[in-house]
Amino acid sequence: MLQDWFADGLARNPDGPALRILGRDWAYTEVDALARAWAAAVAGAGAADTPVAVLASKTPEAYIGLLAALYAGAPAVPLNPENPVARNAAVLRAAGCGAVIAAPDTTGQLARLLESAPVHVVLAPDTDRAALPAKLPSAVGGARVLRADEAAASGAGGGWRPRAGSPDDIAYLLFTSGSTGTPKGVPVSHGNVSAFLAAALPRYDVRPEDRFSQVHETTFDLALCDIFPAWAGGACVCVLSRLQALDPARWVRRYGLTVWHSTPSLARGLQRADRLVPGGLAGLRQSVFAGEPLLLDTARYWQRAAPDGVLDNIYGPTELTIACTAFRWHPDQDLSDPVYGATVPIGAPNDGMAAMLLAPDGSPADRSGELVMTGPQMFRGYLDPAQDTDRFLESGGRRWYRTGDQVRRTVHGYVHLGRKDAQVKVNGYRVEVGEVEAVLRDTAGTDAVAFALDGPGGIRLVAYLLGDAEPDTADLAERLAGRLPPYMLPRHLWWLADAPLNAHGKTDRTRLREDAVHRLGHEGEATP
Repeated sequence: MLQDWFADGLARNPDGPALRILGRDWAYTEVDALARAWAAAVAGAGAADTPVAVLASKTPEAYIGLLAALYAGAPAVPLNPENPVARNAAVLRAAGCGAVIAAPDTTGQLARLLESAPVHVVLAPDTDRAALPAKLPSAVGGARVLRADEAAASGAGGGWRPRAGSPDDIAYLLFTSGSTGTPKGVPVSHGNVSAFLAAALPRYDVRPEDRFSQVHETTFDLALCDIFPAWAGGACVCVLSRLQALDPARWVRRYGLTVWHSTPSLARGLQRADRLVPGGLAGLRQSVFAGEPLLLDTARYWQRAAPDGVLDNIYGPTELTIACTAFRWHPDQDLSDPVYGATVPIGAPNDGMAAMLLAPDGSPADRSGELVMTGPQMFRGYLDPAQDTDRFLESGGRRWYRTGDQVRRTVHGYVHLGRKDAQVKVNGYRVEVGEVEAVLRDTAGTDAVAFALDGPGGIRLVAYLLGDAEPDTADLAERLAGRLPPYMLPRHLWWLADAPLNAHGKTDRTRLREDAVHRLGHEGEATP
């Protein structure tokens, strides 16, 4: 079970720091005690055996709440308070959450969130009793409100024991972008995560003295690539804000970071601004990049700043549990052959995982094709079984997941060639452009076309509104912000009365793409 990996770290380093946020440390024993108390409070209030939402962003509740859900024997459902209330409420309903553990800065959102979600228990922030009724009534939308500080002080968690379960039980539920406009719920089992950890831990040789950066939101599964490998080894998870993550040299020194993990976009931005000096990241023994293609020149730039460590490029959709392939990059490797392009390979499958390639007609391919994988890290299927359509295939007596990613097989493992469908990565987040278009059409009441453009500033979403009447784009942008997370909002909205048509009488996306590149004033290529 996933919580057993935390227990391993607790046994290795009980008095050492498990979590650091803004210079404040929480020891393993402290995290364990709080998680037990919160689990006891939630389960004792009638929310046992139902998913537990964790409404928090890089606060103690985000991490201890995740562990508390596991201790309660319930799937954890991370929610980002920066996302629109309507989207978070849709996730609560879809997941069937019976409880919410909330951070102090979310009290303003809770009442609105619970108006449309059938939640029974809220573990409220630690607020003064006099202020609590004004901020959060003792009953909101029919939910019973508990005080997190009172639960911790009651001692009720002292005798609480994490519930026994099966590797097939769901550890957490994440919701990714869906092409129909509805987020896809991805249930990941304890067995799936344990298989990932069993493959990753020997690779990283985690030690109690290690300090892991943590720059991702917990709604992004790459955050778990920091949290549980660190905790399994008795190391410390050091949480960085967005601004702190943009100055890694400072925080590597201040926190004594030894393991860095981020998307390539962050490193690319530092490279463009030339923010890293040679040796500026001395002390890092491991750097890990994931979520999108890592350019070779960015890897070289980072390695010059972190000469004492190794650099890994890992890959994996949420459905294959955090990362299912890995490649260790070395500065002296010869990857200049045109077959590799300008990106670092994603490498070979993790132990226990199997891969094959499919040609466009669905037949097996040898050198390049769609990457299809199976093994213990593969989830069983989406929360909504209807979304399983065309995502799986049966071959050789096994069920395989179709990633939608095009790859080439090389002597260095696989090289990522791009997406097969209309799915893209924006700052490491997976985005279905079709979902953006669907929300645009519904909000604007007119047709819409969206693209992801790859330019000097990185991937950005842009969109055209197609119709007779020019919309109020400022008003539309405000309404879109109420329905889409920040990373899914188009950076530019343009209106066209007459859409260009191709020979088949359909909207000519190629011409619109070329027009978008021209408007932005740079040469770029839209991600398909």
